[in-house]
Amino acid sequence: METRVPGNFETDTWEGDEQPLHLTDYIRILYRGRWLIILSFIAVFSATVLYTFTTDPTYEASAVLLVESNDSMDRALFNLTTFGTQTNLLNNQIEILKSRNIAERVVKRLEKSAYRDSISFFKKLEDGSDLTFNQRVAIVMSSLEVEPRRDTDIITLTYRAGSPFEAAFLANVISEEFAKLNAETNRMEVSEMRKFIEDRLAIKAKELKESEEALKEFQEREKIASLDAETQELVTRLSETESFLEQARIELNSKLQLKKNLEEKLNERKETLPANLSEISTPYIQTLQQELARVVAERTSYVTALETQVQSKREFFTPELVRYDERIKALKKKIREEAAKIANSEMISDPLRISQDLVNQLINLSGEITATEAKIAALEDVLKVYNQRLENLPDKVLQLVRLERRKQVDEQTYMMLTQKLEEAKIQESAQARNVKIIDRAIKPNRPVKPNKRMNLMLGAMLGLGLGVGITFMIEYLDRSVRKPEDMERMGYNVLATIPKIELDKVEKSKIKQNESAKIEARLITHIDPKSPVSEAYRTLRTNLQFSKIEKDLKTILVTSAGPKEGKSTTAANLSIALAQAGNRVVIVDADLRRPILHSVFGTTKEEGLTNHLAGSISYEQVFKETVVENLSLVTSGVLPPNPSELLASKKMEDFLNKLCEDFDIVVLDSPPVIAVTDASILSTKVDGTLLVVYAGQTERDAIKRAANMLNSVSARLLGIVLNGFDVQGIYGSYYYYYYHHYYGGEGKSKPKRKFI
Repeated sequence: METRVPGNFETDTWEGDEQPLHLTDYIRILYRGRWLIILSFIAVFSATVLYTFTTDPTYEASAVLLVESNDSMDRALFNLTTFGTQTNLLNNQIEILKSRNIAERVVKRLEKSAYRDSISFFKKLEDGSDLTFNQRVAIVMSSLEVEPRRDTDIITLTYRAGSPFEAAFLANVISEEFAKLNAETNRMEVSEMRKFIEDRLAIKAKELKESEEALKEFQEREKIASLDAETQELVTRLSETESFLEQARIELNSKLQLKKNLEEKLNERKETLPANLSEISTPYIQTLQQELARVVAERTSYVTALETQVQSKREFFTPELVRYDERIKALKKKIREEAAKIANSEMISDPLRISQDLVNQLINLSGEITATEAKIAALEDVLKVYNQRLENLPDKVLQLVRLERRKQVDEQTYMMLTQKLEEAKIQESAQARNVKIIDRAIKPNRPVKPNKRMNLMLGAMLGLGLGVGITFMIEYLDRSVRKPEDMERMGYNVLATIPKIELDKVEKSKIKQNESAKIEARLITHIDPKSPVSEAYRTLRTNLQFSKIEKDLKTILVTSAGPKEGKSTTAANLSIALAQAGNRVVIVDADLRRPILHSVFGTTKEEGLTNHLAGSISYEQVFKETVVENLSLVTSGVLPPNPSELLASKKMEDFLNKLCEDFDIVVLDSPPVIAVTDASILSTKVDGTLLVVYAGQTERDAIKRAANMLNSVSARLLGIVLNGFDVQGIYGSYYYYYYHHYYGGEGKSKPKRKFI
């Protein structure tokens, strides 16, 4: 049967012919790379063990804090709009807790603590020096983690240190310092408001006393006890308006003071503060603020006019007043939403997000100030109307009205300030309880790092994974053929797979028997005919016999794609196997560049092929007898300067014809196909060509190129001989030992299954 490379092989690629891998293929790949996997596992696992048992342990302790909403900030003393949200408050407190300010307070406190020497960063270094203050602060900041609990106002504070005591102690100290700083900051804000009210209350108390004394003195001097009912009503309305006006002015002053405090805080976090608030506002916000001021002024005028008409509080709440209140509420909401957009923009954002909250408050507060100023202007207009009505009264009555009005205004303002002062005191005392420590940190029982069990598991998995990954990567990058299936997937007929000839395992006694003939151990078919390698060559002999269906094989060329792939050894052992079958065989060393058969058979290369072709010796003198019965040898002879021309000559063709007449089979050993053209020339003169491929060495591209070169000269490619096949490495120990047990001789114990 004639086996040829497909004519369109130039476009035939390995990838296109490759079939899906099966489970057994993956198992064999892992088995071949078993030593790499084991080495990778040992290396990675050993490094993991070394790291795990030499790393200093790290302990972790946690404290739980509750951050309550701040009423003094959310519900201002003078009807201030609530700024920000509880989410912003919690985020701000988290960033403050992680700030350098807290870390500095902690380090300063620890410097005076009785446990100072128990803290790691207060201990001396190996060179006897101490860490600087900033280095200690940096350690505290880097060892602290703060996380909020979802959908709660609770913060979990976690500190990591080299000892259980230090972890728990530092976590508690940080919690305490945070609570103190929070209380101090909040108390300072409300204290400023309380001091402002106290100052105004002292002034108003003095003014009230003076107004009361002036009224009493005037009544006694002028003998006027009281005003008539109509005038008294006018005075009451006037006094109430002046009282509202006074309250509005105090409210405006308090808001301006709060604005000043917010700007000072923002200044601490920003290098420059805008010259005025409009620089961090937008035209739309300014329009909303102006509209708010207009509506507030209209409402104030409407309320003042309504008070003179209604007789009871029930009649006071009209639909018009409700519409004013809803409009004011909607405008304030829009201002807050726009302020939040600006506060979150990049131009004013900072890493702690605290400046964003301050800017948000400033923008909202600006709207409140504008509305209060509009309210004051409206009250002043109403007051002008009342004053014009008083001008028509007699002089003495008018003077009494003014004194009575002044006393009522001072009295109402005094009462209002007294009420606000009490509220401020209550809120000031409540500020200290804004942050509560729910759970104090306790000493942990075991370290969080290193996690020995987890590290060892990960090390083992990583070591195995790395080894497996490298094994498959090597398999993917390897372009050589390793097993018969690889060749079959490429479309070639594998005539035989020749196992490795392990010279150190060839029985020494059998080599010694042939020492007189100087036969090398590579002639294993003759030395050890029962070996697996010998049986593989007999399989090749049998397969060649079945390829004679169309034409008898009298001349066989043995070549390879590249050097050192075992073509000469294959030619020699194939010749021996053919001779052992009773055929008269001659083997010709046609490798006129690097001949080796003379060394294999223990003779010299002189008086060989080239000598006969040159006419130096006769046909009968060219043959050398071997120790193998029915096998003759024709060595290369003297190396010629023109091997290709010599092999392509008519004399060479005549010589081959003469050999076919005198011998049953002629085997030729030629140079590699790719290296020189000698093999291509000889392939046209023989009945068939064998291409020897060395497993694990010959690359697929080289095989394709060699086959293409033979196909280009219409050579008859009988098939592939896969030489150096590693049975144990490819199929496992069981098949290896079974192969040797079955073919390797008698008296060997039956092996146990070891792999697959």
